[in-house]
Formats: sequence, structure tokens, C-alpha cells
Amino acid sequence: MIKAALAGLLLVIGIGPVGARPAPSPEPTVTVTVTPSPAQGGGSASGWPLWILSGVAGAGAVLLGRFVLARRNRTAATDGRTPLGPPPQPLPVLLAGGADSRAPGVALDGGMLAQTTIRAVSIRGRRHRYRGEPLQDAYAVRLSADGRWVIAAVADGLGSTLHAEHAAAVAVRAATSLSLTPDLGWHAAFATIAGEVMRATARFAGQPAGQPVSRASDPPATTLTIAVVPADGGRGVAACAAIGDSPALWLHDGTWTELFPPDGQRPANVTSALPDDLGELRERQIDWQPGDVLVLCSDGFGTAMGGGGSVLAQQLVTSWSSPPALRSFFRDVGFHLSTYDDDRTVLALWAGRHDTAVL
Repeated sequence: MIKAALAGLLLVIGIGPVGARPAPSPEPTVTVTVTPSPAQGGGSASGWPLWILSGVAGAGAVLLGRFVLARRNRTAATDGRTPLGPPPQPLPVLLAGGADSRAPGVALDGGMLAQTTIRAVSIRGRRHRYRGEPLQDAYAVRLSADGRWVIAAVADGLGSTLHAEHAAAVAVRAATSLSLTPDLGWHAAFATIAGEVMRATARFAGQPAGQPVSRASDPPATTLTIAVVPADGGRGVAACAAIGDSPALWLHDGTWTELFPPDGQRPANVTSALPDDLGELRERQIDWQPGDVLVLCSDGFGTAMGGGGSVLAQQLVTSWSSPPALRSFFRDVGFHLSTYDDDRTVLALWAGRHDTAVL
């Protein structure tokens, strides 16, 4: 009877039947011990039969188990979020040789361009903070000279190259300074941007910090993803083009679509980049409508989105159905999990004029 009572308790608090394989995480247990008195012939010292005491102990254990389970569930639901992985361990945070507002470790923007609403954030990753390295992502967004288009760009400097942050910064500024339209010849545009990256970073090619220029073969390089959307917030054709693994995700009618899915033929740790891989350019046009959201991001955030199928992505279907306040947007992008330690940059565009009280 005692074993049956304990089995009932263990089932209630989620451990499983007695003798079953233990769960990976320890759960609270309750041990009930009843010692029969020899003088009572198998009864208790108080004169109560052992089977009655077993039943009372079992009922008490079940009630206690239910209390523990309810308390555990309330604790897990406190923040209303489903975790993506284990929380990170504390690490020292080192500045990249100092701090400068022209090259911040965190950047945050929000507002409107014409009838398109913008949110943007760039956060130096835990790995770079620990090593005292700079943020290697960059973003830029501007209204075209004729006021018809919003041009947005996100770049992720390749950490395997020196001074990659300079390549990323030059790429997004060059992209948003061009007169881009959805029907533009993208190859010519990316060739122009690649030339700008090469010229601007030539002095860094193969040059370790504080060392003379060498003849190393890995000059600064960067991914680049560009979007061009109608500025009036109405229905029209929008276009994206990309070299490298910085994703573009389109939220339409409550569903995410990854515009440039990963190439299954390429190893996960290898990506194309500017200025060398112009032949890897990919293009996509979409039917842009009021209420749509277009997200350009570096892979430090894109990986967590899982192509639009992750827990995080499904949460953002609701929280990003309209532009969030800047502080909320920063929290959405700046989650703390040990398995996501790269830089994160997100540039999001909402079709239409939305509330811009972003602070």
C-alpha cells in the first residue's frame, strides 16, 4: 500500500511510475515511512491498522504533489515566454578599445519615412563583448531622392576577416545612397557596392590591429541584404536582394516567409560575401501590402527565427503585428541565451503609417 501511495504521488508531480527511468531534471519527491509495531501484530503503534495509515499517507502525498505541481507551473508561466535554451553564464564585458558614438556597441532607432514605419536595433554579441571586439554588424535605411521608395540594408561583417566592421558599415551606406528601385538591375548595383567596399577597406587588407600592412589574402568582407519598398505604405511591388546569409523575412497575413532560404549544398559555417562573391547574388520580389512587415537581420538573430518556424518567430507574429515601442523592440531582439552569442541586427519595416510614440 505504501508503494501504491508513493506511486500516486510520483505520477502527480510528474516523475513517472515507481521503477521508471528518472527524468533528466530532478523533481521534488516525498518519502513516507510507516514502521509497524511488533506488539500490534503488524498494526501501528497507535493501534490503527497499517492499511488505514497507508491510505491516509497516500492521500496526503497526492495533495502535496498537486500543490508542488501547481506552484511549479505558476513559476514557469510568470514571464509568459517559452525559453529557447539555457540562460547564459555571467562573463566579463570588455569595450573594444574604448567607446565612440560613431561605432557604438548598441544602436536603436525608430520612426517613419514617408508612410513606412521603421524599427532598427544592432547589439554587440556576447562573444565580442567577452573578447573586447567591436560590433561587426551594420544597418542603414533612407528615403530615396524622389521620395517614392524606402531603401534598407543590413550587413554582417565576416568575423574570419580583419576589420570586417568597416566593410559592413561601408556596404550599407553605399547601398542606401544608390537610386534603387524594385526593377533595378541588381547585379550592377552590387558591383558598385563591392567596388566601394574594396576602395574603402584597402588600407585594412591583412592588417592586424597595431601592425604594419601585410600581404595577407583575407581582406575585410561582409554579407549584404537590401530591401526596396514603396514609401507610401500602399500596395505595390517590393524587392529584396542578398549576398550571404543575412536573412530577409516577410510577415504577411500572420505567416512568416523566409525570402532566401539557406542553400543546402553549402556548409553551415561558410557564406558568400562582398566584395568577391558577386556571382552568389539572389533576388526576390513580393506583393507588398498595408499591414505587412519586412525584417532584414543578421544571422545572429535570423538563426533564432528558424526561417519563421521557431517559438520566437511565432511570438513575434503577435508582438510585431504593429510596431512595438523601442524598449519592447530592444527586449525582443536582445534575449539572453547562451547558444546565441553573435551580434544581432534587425531592421524592420511596417507598411503604413503607425503610432510612432516609440519611447
